Amino acid sequence: MTQVKEKNTGLRILQGIMKAIQECMIPVIPLIMAGGLIKVLIIILTLCGILPSGSQTYTILSAIGDAPYYFLPFEVAVSAAKYFKLPALLPVAAVGIMFSPDFLSLFSGGAVSFFGLPVSDVTYSYSVLPIILLVWVMGLLYREVEKRLPESLFNFFGQMLVLLLSSLLAVLVIGPIGNGIAELIRTFVMWIQSVNHVLAEICFAVMFPFLNMCGMQWPFILDAISTVGLNGYEALCIISLLCVNVSQGGACLATAVRAKDKKRKEQCFGMGITAVLSGASEPSTYSNFGYKRPMIAALIGSAAAGLYAGLVTVRAFSFVPPAAASILIFMDVQNAMNLVHAVITGLIALGVSFAAGMILGFDEPEAENAEV
Repeated sequence: MTQVKEKNTGLRILQGIMKAIQECMIPVIPLIMAGGLIKVLIIILTLCGILPSGSQTYTILSAIGDAPYYFLPFEVAVSAAKYFKLPALLPVAAVGIMFSPDFLSLFSGGAVSFFGLPVSDVTYSYSVLPIILLVWVMGLLYREVEKRLPESLFNFFGQMLVLLLSSLLAVLVIGPIGNGIAELIRTFVMWIQSVNHVLAEICFAVMFPFLNMCGMQWPFILDAISTVGLNGYEALCIISLLCVNVSQGGACLATAVRAKDKKRKEQCFGMGITAVLSGASEPSTYSNFGYKRPMIAALIGSAAAGLYAGLVTVRAFSFVPPAAASILIFMDVQNAMNLVHAVITGLIALGVSFAAGMILGFDEPEAENAEV
C-alpha cells in the first residue's frame, strides 16, 4: 500500500513538473515560431537574389530572427512569473545577471568564486529549464518573505531580499542544476543518434505521440529549440515531429473515408487536414488512439517516414510545428536536397499512414451507425 502511495506521489510530482514546463512555454512558442519564420523568409529572399548574403540588411534581418532564440531566458522568465504568480519584472532582473557583461567577463580569468563558493561557467543563452527552476524558487522565497515581514517592510525590503537571494542561488546552485538536467537530456539525444541515427529517428517518430499524450514531450522540444539556437539546425526531434504530425493526420483522414457516421466523417476529416497542414496533431492523436487501429496505422506511417528521414539525415533550421504549411523550415541554402528529402518524408508519412488506415480500418460503434 505504501509503495502504491509513493508511486502515485511520484507520478503527481512528475505531472506537476511537466505541467509547469508546458504552461511556462505555451506563451513563448509563438514568439519562437515568429523568429523561425523570419529566418525562413531570409533564406527565401537570399535564394531569390533579393537579399545579398552578408549585407547589412541581411545581418539586421538575421538579428531579428535570432533574437527570440538568444533572449529565450527573458521570455521564459516573464511567462514563468505569470504562472508562479510573481511580479513579472522580478525574474527578469534575476535572469539579467546571467547576461551581465561584468559577470560574464569574470570567467575569462579562470575559476570564479563567491566567498569561497565556486561559481560555474554556464552558458544561459537559449536556456529554459534553469530559468523555470529559478522562477519557481523565487516564488517560494517571495511568499516566505512576504509572510514573515510586515507589509510596510516588505514593500521596502521584500523584493530586494528576494532578488538578492534568488540571484545568488541562481548562479551558485539553480543554474548549474538546471543546466545539468538539460545537458543530460542533450547527452541522451546525442547518444541515441551516435548509436544509430536511423534507429533513433524511427524510435522518436514512434515515441512522440505517447510523449505528447503524457505531456512528457517538452524536455525534448526544449532541447530541439536550444540546439537550433546553438548550432543553427537540429536533425532529430523536429523531423520526428514532422513524421508524427503528418502520419497522425493521414490515419485520421483514412478514418474519415471509411467512417459511415456523417458526424465522425466531418470530425476526422477536419482533424486530419489540420494535422497535415498546420502540425496541430493532438486532436488526431487522441482520435486515433481511441479507435486503436488508426493509431497503429499512424505509427506505421511515422516509422516509415522516420526510416527515410534517418537514412538521408534531414535537418531543420527553425522551430515551427513541422507540417505542410511550415515545410520551408527545412530549406538549406547550401543543400537544396534537404528540403526535397523533407517533402518526401512528409509524403511517405501521409501515404503510408493513410494506406495502413484504409487496410486496418476501425471498429465503428453500432449504436452510432444506427442513428445515421
